[in-house]
Amino acid sequence: MTHEHYQSIAALDVLGVASGGDAAALRLHLTACIPCRRARDEYARVTTMFALALDPVDPPPGMRDRVRSCINMPSRRLNIWGPTSGATAATAATLLVAFLGWRALTEHDAGQRAQIESLQTQNAQLAQRADKLASELSALASAGTRTIALSGQEVAPAASARVFLEPERRRALVFFYDLPPNDGNKSYQLWIIRADQPKPVSAGVFDVTAAGTASLSVENLPVATEIKALAVTLEPKGGVDQPTNTRFYVAGNADM
Repeated sequence: MTHEHYQSIAALDVLGVASGGDAAALRLHLTACIPCRRARDEYARVTTMFALALDPVDPPPGMRDRVRSCINMPSRRLNIWGPTSGATAATAATLLVAFLGWRALTEHDAGQRAQIESLQTQNAQLAQRADKLASELSALASAGTRTIALSGQEVAPAASARVFLEPERRRALVFFYDLPPNDGNKSYQLWIIRADQPKPVSAGVFDVTAAGTASLSVENLPVATEIKALAVTLEPKGGVDQPTNTRFYVAGNADM
């Protein structure tokens, strides 16, 4: 198998859906291939970012006690964390709790049917998000995907970002790390500095988590040869037409 093939398997492996044979072959290959090992680590990091971006789901009242009653024998408990990535484990744990909760709720009277229906809806939404995540990871594993690294600037030297650019689809997925949390009246804004235009073009606004992470999907990008660089500034809430300052938090050349 080629490196590209192994990296495609790695994208599935971080979700825990690679076949047993493929997963075993990947593990053996990673012991001797540093580039593929780095690719798998990158996919795991991206998966974690997607998982952190999911909206939290509040369980119905009493869910914790009912779930515990289903798994109260230590010898039967499942090791849901396993050797997988943090994001895959979190998704697996959510699905396990949702399933056990649904089974427990079906044993109660009809007055709890609304809770069951709500939980089933949440499960369907989670499945849709999992499908989207698998699609995104598959795109990142494509041979045509370009990677651009953005580094922290003077105002935030510890910050960084990774841009996964899909030239054929004119789309990019951007993941930010270690940015200072933005105030409620401010938004971070990503700018594309084009080779064919004198002014930067907004690529979207975003807020960061308490941990300083964020992700952004950018559609309808200029063609790859027109992208000279990318940079992030802190702007008034909701963004602006043009940067109000040159205090870049992260920035980097596209190097196309």
